[in-house]
Amino acid sequence: MLKNIKIQFILSLMLVLTYSCAEDEGNYEYNAINEIHATGIEQSYTVYTGDNFKITPNLNATLDDSKDPDRYSYEWVALNPSKLLLESKTLIATTKNFDGVVKLAPGSYNVYYLVKDKVTGVTWRQEPFKLNVVSAIYEGWLLIGDVNNKARLDMISIIPGVARPRIITDVLDASGSALKLTGKAVDVSCFSQALSTSATYGVYVTTTENGTARIDPDSFGWAQSQNIAYETVGGALPTNFGVDFMKSPIGGENFLYTKGDIYYFYRAFNIKYGLPQNIMETATKTFYAAPFIAENRGSSGAPVFYDQNARRFVRFNYSKGNCSTMPPVVPSETVLDWNNTNSDLIYMTTSNYNDLENFAVLKNIATGKYNLLRFSRGLIQSYYKEILNAPEFDKATKFAVSPDSGYLFYAVGGKVYEYDNGTQLAKLMINKGVEEITYIGFISNAKDGANKKLIVGSYGTSGTMELYTVPPVNGDLILTNKYEGLCKIVDVAFRAR
Repeated sequence: MLKNIKIQFILSLMLVLTYSCAEDEGNYEYNAINEIHATGIEQSYTVYTGDNFKITPNLNATLDDSKDPDRYSYEWVALNPSKLLLESKTLIATTKNFDGVVKLAPGSYNVYYLVKDKVTGVTWRQEPFKLNVVSAIYEGWLLIGDVNNKARLDMISIIPGVARPRIITDVLDASGSALKLTGKAVDVSCFSQALSTSATYGVYVTTTENGTARIDPDSFGWAQSQNIAYETVGGALPTNFGVDFMKSPIGGENFLYTKGDIYYFYRAFNIKYGLPQNIMETATKTFYAAPFIAENRGSSGAPVFYDQNARRFVRFNYSKGNCSTMPPVVPSETVLDWNNTNSDLIYMTTSNYNDLENFAVLKNIATGKYNLLRFSRGLIQSYYKEILNAPEFDKATKFAVSPDSGYLFYAVGGKVYEYDNGTQLAKLMINKGVEEITYIGFISNAKDGANKKLIVGSYGTSGTMELYTVPPVNGDLILTNKYEGLCKIVDVAFRAR
């Protein structure tokens, strides 16, 4: 039953009644007022964050001829009992019916429905109902991209016990995050033990205008102090600092790359982002690093950068915070001179293939030919040959290496090719015609075998993400999952548990 919460009205009425009783006992005259007796609201509900939720109450007004559609105003107020009073109240709707996306953080709430009769000035309150908000962003794929030239973060959410993943477009808005993306999409990254001061799981989102922001891994909440600039030594970076990409070889260790500079974080030794690490141990100035990092298992291996100025590979010394030359080799047709490649680096990554083998694609500046280099964690070259029989390779914009087969995938327009460096042949695997391939990659921390699947992001009228199994012996790719209605994908990460 509805309760009148206008305290002043009640007190005034009590005073009037008391006075009337004292002055004129037995002589009463009452005027009935319009009362609200709302029905159609259950005692409790359970809903996922970001889901559309609907309640349609009946007001059952006692004295209302229904001629004035604007007679009432409404409020739906959620109170979180676990928070302080000033922080606990959230106004979630101001309409007669609740019909919208739930943007509350996971938790249990008492929700009050209040109806104000503008004629009488009386506000009526429904007995509160329980609203259990369950996280819909527990685990899954995070995709950053653009919609109408504006950045957006989408999620393909995997919920324990629920067979089919759900697509949450604009997951920051759906989860009620304070982070509002502006500018264009750049990067999304996830890795464990992201801070030197705690074991916090890191979910980082980067746009051209926001810079790089760390959002809460469970609620996706955000405050200005969570920008990555606040994780540096003595404010070494500007507050709107943004990365081009991140590379995390293991939990608690991470590289940032931006505009030719590389920064490093290592939790175990309390090393924070500070000065650029792309500097030779005998130099006084940094070199311009190519936009690739072979993380090579980080501190337990030997991360490799590429000095774009001198066209040479260099190895990173985490304890010194600088770089040194690669181990000496005798150059030949099948061995590349690390320190004098005479080439531009087109692509480089550490793959899970063959116990973390590194792959690099180089273009010789004299001949214009493309070569593929493979080298081990111990910086031993295992393969160096020209890339042959690879159609449109000079137009390739995106690359990925299969962790199972070592095949090099490359994308051109709406096509994806698979290059087998054993046979030195490329095969067209995907042709989407006029659609654009905007992303290809393998995500090493994905679960249930998804870490071995080729992820392809494409764009026609909207964004699509597909997962493909890569068979051996150049077999045709097998499509296993497809998700549509997404942003124009720029980058993909997996939020693991």
